[in-house]
Amino acid sequence: MTSTTIGTGMFRRGRVSPIQFLMLLQLKEGPKYGYEILKVLRERFEGVWAPKTGTIYPALRSLEARGFVETEAAGGKDFYGLTDRGEALLKWVGGRLESDLKFADRYYRTAIRLMPRPMMRGFLDMLKTLAAGEVWPPILIERLVDDAMERDEKLEVLGAIRRLLMSRLEAVEGMIRDLEVGGEP
Repeated sequence: MTSTTIGTGMFRRGRVSPIQFLMLLQLKEGPKYGYEILKVLRERFEGVWAPKTGTIYPALRSLEARGFVETEAAGGKDFYGLTDRGEALLKWVGGRLESDLKFADRYYRTAIRLMPRPMMRGFLDMLKTLAAGEVWPPILIERLVDDAMERDEKLEVLGAIRRLLMSRLEAVEGMIRDLEVGGEP
């Protein structure tokens, strides 16, 4: 797909929504009927968000209208399957993930720097609540490194994640030390 077909951001106007993207990823495994897709999303969001049929089916129809999925009736159910165009979209998205993650990182850094103090206090309270509930950032190490990976590849990925986390932890430790001795971070 060309950049004029998809554009520069996978969730920007005219592409797919984040939920539609999750639907396409499910269909990569093979055809599914709508309620099957809905159940998987409900399970994965663990009560944080409960998708409704009024969200899922219009999203599937939109994907079908744009040629990313096709429908086949079988056993009284409509099964949705990924088309070649849907496959191409997923391949394109895979190539965009690095730049999209960098954009998200810079976006949140900028938003945090620009937040007024009262909003920042609320944000920090939210972080403390999430940490108490052991909510992990969006990238789940356990899912990135799975049994399908070769041992050496796992070690390489885990080493890179460890270096990233250690550098962040060192920065936090330095700020804590500065505060404990009365300095400013």
